[in-house]
Amino acid sequence: MKHFSSTIITAIAAGVLLATMPASARADKPVDVDALLRRLDEAERRLQVLENGTPHAPAGEAPTGQEAVPDPSVRSEVQDAAFSTANPVFDTEPVSFTYQDQGSNTGGGTNATSQQGTLPRASSFAIDYDTGFVLRPDDKDSIPYQLQVNGRMQIRHVGFSRDADFYFNRGDTFRGGPLRIDNRNEIELERARLVFSGFVHDPKLEFFLNIDGDTDDNHQAIFHDFWFNYEFNETFDLYFGKAFVPGSRDWLNGSMRTHFADRSMATTFFRPDRSVGVWAIGEVTEDLFYRVMVANGFSASDLQFSQLDTSLAYSGTMWWDALGDYGKGYADLKWHEDLAVRVGQSFTYASQHGIDSLGVPGSEQNFLRISDGTRLITPSALAPGVTVVGSDIYLYAVDAAFKYRGWSVNSELYFRWLNQFKTVGGTIPYSQLYAYGFYADTGYMILEKSLEVIARASLVDGMFGTRWEYATGINWYVNGTHQNKVTFDITKLDGSPVSNSGPNYEVGQEGLLTRLQWQIAF
Repeated sequence: MKHFSSTIITAIAAGVLLATMPASARADKPVDVDALLRRLDEAERRLQVLENGTPHAPAGEAPTGQEAVPDPSVRSEVQDAAFSTANPVFDTEPVSFTYQDQGSNTGGGTNATSQQGTLPRASSFAIDYDTGFVLRPDDKDSIPYQLQVNGRMQIRHVGFSRDADFYFNRGDTFRGGPLRIDNRNEIELERARLVFSGFVHDPKLEFFLNIDGDTDDNHQAIFHDFWFNYEFNETFDLYFGKAFVPGSRDWLNGSMRTHFADRSMATTFFRPDRSVGVWAIGEVTEDLFYRVMVANGFSASDLQFSQLDTSLAYSGTMWWDALGDYGKGYADLKWHEDLAVRVGQSFTYASQHGIDSLGVPGSEQNFLRISDGTRLITPSALAPGVTVVGSDIYLYAVDAAFKYRGWSVNSELYFRWLNQFKTVGGTIPYSQLYAYGFYADTGYMILEKSLEVIARASLVDGMFGTRWEYATGINWYVNGTHQNKVTFDITKLDGSPVSNSGPNYEVGQEGLLTRLQWQIAF
């Protein structure tokens, strides 16, 4: 670190020397480089004397009993680094130098001998861009630290034109009154995210931190996803932290590379949420992958321990890239000349039975809705005067997708069972509630890696109603990637059974939803 400090101060000294040179001299004749270097050498020598705690001495001499300083006639590589314009932030090689050993001064004279020395190797990092800004070591085995910074923002206009003014649910919400459905016309900031990732102590010990800001969340920034993981091998990568409960492929694939501005109505209704937990990811055999998780709950994203029950959630998924590497994202931006196919399945089980001393269900239970959009824990949702305060959840999903010559199709089927109900105020006439649904979307690149037309349909069907979604739109991949993408889509909603600010669904919506979104990322 001392050598790096010397380099910085040497560079500053060079600027000072140039700045203090008379203007006429700078204009009338070229700079005497040798003279300037001699002055820099002298400045560095003085700095090294100060750092070593020795008094000032003429060049080539060292005070009696003090450590000799490097001979200023030999320019060190540390000094050279002050003039370097290469990527490395710190010098990478050991610094060699020659110094004069003055020996003991017992007879009034000196007995100088020339000696060679080597200063320790300095830490070496480089800064570049590789799908993000990266500060990486030249040798990750000897310097096992790396940091990558990424960012993303979705700027979105949302419009909704209602076909119905009110939504009537099955419970006592607002004392039995209907919920008002509002038109919408606003610009919002969705997913303003800053991501830090890399490794520490060991290239296999990785970290990830995702900070998310959203105008729907009171303009607050929250820690969205975070974890440490250790990659034992390709088959077993162990994670600790907070992330997706892996109960749906569409949910697990993330929000950056979707075909539409956001996920489907069916996915939003059925999928789990984030949770703190422990999980593992790996490749069982070539092109066959898995992800399993033990989590705090089915939907325990931002909850404190006092808002959770004592039961854990268990979730897992497997997928197979049947004909080779499928790649990331929904669109066929790579224009696969050969058919690419992915199939998979997911399963999640959770038990939610937490209630407080007054019999009020815990916050974790707020997530579940029945097929008409009524929250499961709403008073009188399943029987007059009866409130469900706990249940078990089973979710099974099957997915399939393909890409071929600009075409892409993505789909997922959902099956959900709710049972083992715990109630207050009486009993309900159901031992189990069943709901199923699906989504399917397709896209075609009418201009390769640039312009894509898209279409989607999704369904939620259960014992209390059937809800449909139909959508179409267009994507413009400005630079051929999802990192600079403009999306316009139009969605016909036939009574949304779910509310979620991400895809802009509100429970009970019947009408036309439009979204114009610009996504920019680095």
